[in-house]
Amino acid sequence: MTGRPADWVADACADLGTDAVVAWCVGLLTGQTVDDAPSLDRIGGPGAADLVAGYETTPGKPDYWPRVWAARALRYAWHDGPGVHGAVLAALHDPAWRVREHAAALAREHELGETAGALRGLLTDQVPRVRAAAATALAVVGEHDDLEAFATIAGADAVVDRARRQLAERLDLPDPAGQGG
Repeated sequence: MTGRPADWVADACADLGTDAVVAWCVGLLTGQTVDDAPSLDRIGGPGAADLVAGYETTPGKPDYWPRVWAARALRYAWHDGPGVHGAVLAALHDPAWRVREHAAALAREHELGETAGALRGLLTDQVPRVRAAAATALAVVGEHDDLEAFATIAGADAVVDRARRQLAERLDLPDPAGQGG
């Protein structure tokens, strides 16, 4: 097993099948119990399963890592379908910011238009990386009302401003902030 997430997921897909890996990741993202699940090392890297096992015996430790790894794995193993799309949409509401960030990246990469409303809500997320991921995703999947949502954000950072301009350009509409770009 090499040291890159893309390689871990590729190895898991070669051994288990892409459909099985995707179904496993969807299950992890949506909180389903996955019977006979492979080791989390397959998508989280060496030591991932031990890390989670240690957290299970230590109160107060984070429980979100399997969901983070599942969302990240879906960047490398994917198939379209309502279950997968629904899991990404649900992950945009996850309490863990890393999960939301990866879910926004999935929405962008796979052009999941049905996530636009949730992405719009993340434009004001407390975590800058989540805001940036949501903005860049909306630049790809957003529509006119999303452009208006960008315009209402006070003090937007450079990534959000750039995404707003990209969305305006993609929609062939004027930039609501009046900055041509």
